[in-house]
Amino acid sequence: MADQRLNFLCLVDGESTSFPVGIESTTIGDLKDEIKAKTTPRFDDVAVAELTLWRVSIPLLPKKDRKDISLGDIPSKEELDETDDLSEVFPDKLPKKTIHVIVQRPPPVHVPVPSRALTPLPGSLSDGSPPSTPLSGDLHADIKKITDKFLAPGSQVANFLDAFVKGQGALPTTIGPIRGLPSAWRRGFGRPPGTRPSLLFMDLPDPSAPDSESRNLAAGSILSMVKGNNRYHIPSVWCCGKTRAVIELLSQHWGFYFSAADDDWGSGDMMTLYNTVRSYLKDIQVSSAVEDREINNLFARKTTLLLFLSRLLVFKYCISVPSSSETFTSARWALLQVCAHVLFKDMFNELFLKLLNLQHHGELPLSLLIRNVYEDTKDRLIVRGCLPKIKDGTRLLVVNDEAQFLGDQFNGFFQSKSSSDDFLRPLLSGSELKDGSKNFEFMEFPGFTDLQSIKAYMSRVRRCMLDDESRRVFDERIPQEALDMLFSKFVGRYRPAIVAVEKIMEHSEHGSWKALIEGTEDKLVAWKYRTIKGNLCRELNRLDQKHKDTRDDASEDTVLDILGKYFYNRCFRGEHKLEDDSVNTSLVECAFGRINIVGRNAVTVVDEPFVFKAVENYFSATDPGFQTALRELMDRTDAAAKGNLFERYMMTVFSKTFKSRRLSDWPHQPPILQMCSDLVGELDIVGWREPALLQGTTHEMMSMEEFMDAHVNHHSTRNNTPVAPFFFPKHKPSGPDMSSTKLYNKLWENALATVSASCIQDHVKDFHNFCPDNIYISMVVAYPMVCGTRLPAVKVPEKDERGLQQVMIRVCDTNFGQIFPEEHVKFINRLKNAGKRTANDADNDNEDRSKKLRT
Repeated sequence: MADQRLNFLCLVDGESTSFPVGIESTTIGDLKDEIKAKTTPRFDDVAVAELTLWRVSIPLLPKKDRKDISLGDIPSKEELDETDDLSEVFPDKLPKKTIHVIVQRPPPVHVPVPSRALTPLPGSLSDGSPPSTPLSGDLHADIKKITDKFLAPGSQVANFLDAFVKGQGALPTTIGPIRGLPSAWRRGFGRPPGTRPSLLFMDLPDPSAPDSESRNLAAGSILSMVKGNNRYHIPSVWCCGKTRAVIELLSQHWGFYFSAADDDWGSGDMMTLYNTVRSYLKDIQVSSAVEDREINNLFARKTTLLLFLSRLLVFKYCISVPSSSETFTSARWALLQVCAHVLFKDMFNELFLKLLNLQHHGELPLSLLIRNVYEDTKDRLIVRGCLPKIKDGTRLLVVNDEAQFLGDQFNGFFQSKSSSDDFLRPLLSGSELKDGSKNFEFMEFPGFTDLQSIKAYMSRVRRCMLDDESRRVFDERIPQEALDMLFSKFVGRYRPAIVAVEKIMEHSEHGSWKALIEGTEDKLVAWKYRTIKGNLCRELNRLDQKHKDTRDDASEDTVLDILGKYFYNRCFRGEHKLEDDSVNTSLVECAFGRINIVGRNAVTVVDEPFVFKAVENYFSATDPGFQTALRELMDRTDAAAKGNLFERYMMTVFSKTFKSRRLSDWPHQPPILQMCSDLVGELDIVGWREPALLQGTTHEMMSMEEFMDAHVNHHSTRNNTPVAPFFFPKHKPSGPDMSSTKLYNKLWENALATVSASCIQDHVKDFHNFCPDNIYISMVVAYPMVCGTRLPAVKVPEKDERGLQQVMIRVCDTNFGQIFPEEHVKFINRLKNAGKRTANDADNDNEDRSKKLRT
């Protein structure tokens, strides 16, 4: 081709638009000169000698299909020497519709920033200096320089990974009386005592083991829902067992685990991503950030690509270690991702921090490179046959735990191209079921649904212990009463009960289980612990502040509005459950509601005891209307309202009374022990849940017979739901429990009739079956009413024909103040005098109104 004119089609590295250059057949150096002259002023800032030309052969696509092309993504290329003759390099006729030459600029001496950003980029680039590792303009070469050093043979990371993928290295196990259980700790927390286990990692399935089935049903449900969906969002309540489910899922299927929490399991690389984006937005002008959302989007996308690349490169190294195909399984890979900080150190975040130096490369080159690395890694996984074996069409999973955190961040700074949602929500939280779809499928995480499910879990814990002595100590520390208490306090939720069990196993004090369970509950629901992360009162405070900061629709019920109504209904109407016939993701994600599947529909349910207790504690402290409603009820003059309030208040009165004074010691005529000598010793209210206001069960919820059966035969539960200890029957046939007028003998006789065995038999057939000792107590509380005449003396009743003995206890103005705590007596006295105060207020109403007008 000597002395012939050559027509080249050239392209600048990282761009999509080509340009022609015609030149007589001379040298490569002459071609450089011609390219610079042809493209003026594009390369005015570059000396011609600094340009690098690469010979390629890339078919030219139709214009609408053209995308940026990067040298790093071209497998076959040849660097050209400026002294070579063109005729030697291109001896044949140049093909048409083909790119022949790619022009590469020299590497930048610093990372450029967006044109409107007046300050440098954050992190290691914030001073405008070049990265610590000298980088070129070739993305492949830059990555190789970083990874060759990070994973160099003999380095700490390489030595650890080489041993780990060959089966060495495992989580620590517990020491002390209970041995052999896994012991781990969340990122950001110090190592716990060696006696405390981490049951989250107990008995995980492994594809190399005979028993590789899921222990958590939710893991299989997630996998079935992911099939056919590019993204799947799992809205679920906090502490429901979701993290355990996804760890099991990744133990059985190859994938990647990320966590957006700052002090949880997994690597801290997601928080590095968050902090990098936050620093970027802080370092540029806020007005520019809002206006240049595309620039912000580009920065976030490239940062996310580098995040995934760091994880992918470690994975590729692991499956490339020789002689590891039988020892390196998906379970080992999942454990490494979730507990790298326990096993060694957070190598994923370390590598990500180094790769952040590559943000000067274009988005398309990064995307294409990651796709190539992913396909290469997947091909190696197939060839090596690591368990579980995969096929070419198998998809690897990507799990982003706690993703809702990222969805709440940087509102207004990022924008999705396909919707009005903020950019970080669809990108990082994976909130779409399918591309372009807004229809979610939902699943429920049942947690501990009944007492049997807790017992089954404890049996698994025992099997995982090292020896019989450990099992003996375990049985001693967690008796049946502890299991009952765990169920009553944490029914429906997985993690709080497990945390309580871990604490009991950690501590050696005999009988400490009760205090430790109550302490776990307090940390979760008590107002005084509202500064602790995970406390539900803290979450309510956060929601209240968020609503004040972002209020835009006063007509829409907030989470606090919904929970306030729920609290009121439970206190004053005895309603145990709040149910929304749709999925209220706000209630679910803030840990107060959980998803139930009813038929084919997903509903939101709020019914867990500790959730109500947290709501009670919050409203008791902040008083946004509850105390007002209570005062209004007290000031009502009708007997039904006062009687209803009195009955519910007496539940709390009884609980404290029985704790402070034995029943046999109550002042009464005749003495209680004279009526029945068996009534000696301590007394507990069956089914009592301290200190929740909800302790009543109404006839609308269940019959009295069902109520008795639940407490006597089913550990105070019915249909796997706790049953409160007090029952309120219909007014008829039992009649009103009390009257607001003076109590005379006739009314006393009527009251006695409502608690007699014959009347109870109208509500409960075979009543005697629920009295195993053939004794039942009938109590009439005739206070705060004043007795108009002397009441008849209480007699010691004889046993009836079935052998049942009734013990009649009467409480009236003669002994009420001696039996019940002083503060309750004062409250009841205020209730008693409420009618008088109301009448006085009415008499003075006109005068008060006149004073206000004059003022």
